[in-house]
Amino acid sequence: MRNINFSQAIGLMLIAIWSSVAYANDDMTKIAPNNVKVLFENDRVRVLETPSKPGETIPMHTHSRPRVVYFMNPVSEKITQPGKEAQVYNRQSGEVAFHEAESLTVENVGSTEGRNIVVELK
Repeated sequence: MRNINFSQAIGLMLIAIWSSVAYANDDMTKIAPNNVKVLFENDRVRVLETPSKPGETIPMHTHSRPRVVYFMNPVSEKITQPGKEAQVYNRQSGEVAFHEAESLTVENVGSTEGRNIVVELK
């Protein structure tokens, strides 16, 4: 194990603090409060409902932990991630998807309202 000096320890603490602030600022509940409702939260999990009307976009936000998304009704979503080409996904009612931690923009590009349940691990 490598020892670190005081200034390195302070630097690491500042990075940790900055990361937690950056996460709070990129949280979808803060970025798109009209499109996100917290249904349940504790120290291990957060459950969100994310409705979106056709044409609506949830701006760039970050999920810092893995999550599961349950699609309550059919929806076409365009997902844009930094440094990647945008992709459109046509989801069906009852479909479930697992996602690692990531930053993304979600746009409802279909003709139906999207209604998803997002379960984020903490």
